[in-house]
Amino acid sequence: MKGWQFTGTNIPLELIEKEDPKAIANHVVIDVKAAGLCHSDVAALQDPGWMPLFPNGPVIMGHEFAGVVIEVGEGVEDIKVGDRVGVNPMDRATKITAGYNYDGGYAEKVRVPAHQCVKIPDDVSFVEGAASTDAGITAYRALFSIGQAKAGTKLGIIGIGGLGQFALQMALIKGCEVYATDVSPEARKLAEELGSKKSVRHYS
Repeated sequence: MKGWQFTGTNIPLELIEKEDPKAIANHVVIDVKAAGLCHSDVAALQDPGWMPLFPNGPVIMGHEFAGVVIEVGEGVEDIKVGDRVGVNPMDRATKITAGYNYDGGYAEKVRVPAHQCVKIPDDVSFVEGAASTDAGITAYRALFSIGQAKAGTKLGIIGIGGLGQFALQMALIKGCEVYATDVSPEARKLAEELGSKKSVRHYS
């Protein structure tokens, strides 16, 4: 398979070829259909302070990805060949993360722990599924796990970029009363189009 390998700070990713990953116990192999570029990927490429997050040397980057399961390992019960899945990039118990500790989604195929896979509904695209794996989870956790938002909660969202748009739409689905702020008039307009209350300009 082909993949984009990270070797160090301020070094362009290298397109390499290596043997296809094989399923091992409690893991699946995915044929990658979409992968996202996260701000942390850009930071890792430019800031040497990120190097400790790559303890195993050169690695294929990419922690936001989705695709189709093509092989399952021994012990995998809830995921089968042909399933459309997105992958939670980090194992919360071990903090081991795709694209940092082991080869990630900037490749044609990737092997991941089965318990980190989430099935994608047929009406959700692979692009949407890939974006949800990190940006979506980040917004969800901030709103509902930490913020404890629920139906009727009045809340404000500062910044209507990628994460802000996720948060805004999730909050509206939950039935929250949402106010948005951003320095960009276009972003404020988008927030209102998505369903927020009157958005206001944010002064930094």
